[in-house]
Amino acid sequence: MYFSDITNFEKSFRNIQTKSPISQNTIPVTPMKKHQVNYMDTQNLQFEWIQLDDFEQEIMNESDSNPFQYSYYEQTQWFQNYHLHFSYPLKLDHMNTQESLKHHSICEFKRNKLLCLIGYVLSSYDNTSNETYFLTISIFDRFLQKYPYNLSNKELLTIGISCLSLASKQKDIYCLTSQQLVQLSGKKITEDQLAKCQFQILKTIQYQIEMPNYFRNFDYIMRDLEFRYYKVKGSNIVNNSLMKMKLQAIYKCSLNLLRFVSQYYDTTLFHQSTIAYSCIFYTIKRMEQMNYRQLGDLIAVLVQIQNDNEIENMEMALRYIYRLCQIQLNQKQQEFLSQTDFKY
Repeated sequence: MYFSDITNFEKSFRNIQTKSPISQNTIPVTPMKKHQVNYMDTQNLQFEWIQLDDFEQEIMNESDSNPFQYSYYEQTQWFQNYHLHFSYPLKLDHMNTQESLKHHSICEFKRNKLLCLIGYVLSSYDNTSNETYFLTISIFDRFLQKYPYNLSNKELLTIGISCLSLASKQKDIYCLTSQQLVQLSGKKITEDQLAKCQFQILKTIQYQIEMPNYFRNFDYIMRDLEFRYYKVKGSNIVNNSLMKMKLQAIYKCSLNLLRFVSQYYDTTLFHQSTIAYSCIFYTIKRMEQMNYRQLGDLIAVLVQIQNDNEIENMEMALRYIYRLCQIQLNQKQQEFLSQTDFKY
């Protein structure tokens, strides 16, 4: 139908109305629009991931371009990280494990509880890296996805501790010992059982321990953001140390949010790069709401990273994270997430 036919269509419709009146009950009701979730609404947030000490509060409220000076060692370390950008992959790694529980009799709540326990335990060890916890999650989900036989909640603790052992051996300089892991399980498993379970996990995942995880994506995005932002501003750490310190505070808070979000099994519906990116984006926006003096044009640089790496479904992930932050935390989660001593 062309636009010129609209008047004729209306006339014919009036003729039909006069011949056969239409009942009010037969008129189709216009469907109501779905309620749009405002993921930046700060009401009813049970989890506040912006946890800064007094010095970091001062940093985030500072506007002077160079109020602090870095040591020569810190400057050298920064220049090394600056050039590490070129060694990262051009596209972010993806690993979707949303069907990892499909063939098993494992309760999602039990999985969440186990990951919370692992994170709480790791927070008490200074020698473990940031990536150990997240690599444990990836190994755990990949094993459940590949293992052909049905597993139940009874095997959950042994599998979780074994995945933690493998991740620690891969990422930590001083890895967790078998004796420590047996103690962590409450002596419910033996060293022999731990060794056999690790061998079964390695065999199932074809000995591919180094795999995509939330932290690997997160750390790449943050360092890429730092690299691009300094490039845009034409500056470096020697000329502007405040920029580096603000990015460190964003890194710390974003990682705290990522540790919370990664505990929930529904998070596996999204690509790991999407969740990692959304945690960074959400943290920056949240800091803006708290009236911190953010770095200008930081979101614009972050959006450029999203486009270049083809990160999808960010809007849905932000709404999902917002809903998670409205969930009441249990005691173990509060103890685990109170530890925010991250390494940058």
